[in-house]
Amino acid sequence: MKSVVHEVEKRPTKPSYQLKEKRKANYSTYIYRVLKQVHLDTGILCKLTGIVDCSEGDLLQRVALEAYRLSLYNKRRSLTGREIQSAVQLLHAGELGKHD
Repeated sequence: MKSVVHEVEKRPTKPSYQLKEKRKANYSTYIYRVLKQVHLDTGILCKLTGIVDCSEGDLLQRVALEAYRLSLYNKRRSLTGREIQSAVQLLHAGELGKHD
């Protein structure tokens, strides 16, 4: 007597790279650590961490874009520390003065 094996119909699955959500850069852990290094007795609210995180992401994006432009002006294909340093100096010219 032969046994009958039922084939299980498999559902089409998505590749693994489509299942994982892309993680957005989050600086909240680092914001909290730096705050605790500077002011040990001070805390921070979750909403405020989100606001600082958003502004930090915007700042890094502007620095990266300016450094990219500088690399194009100099006809280079890669970003170096020199372009990043110049981008920060250009974006924050008034804020980087010597403080007494």
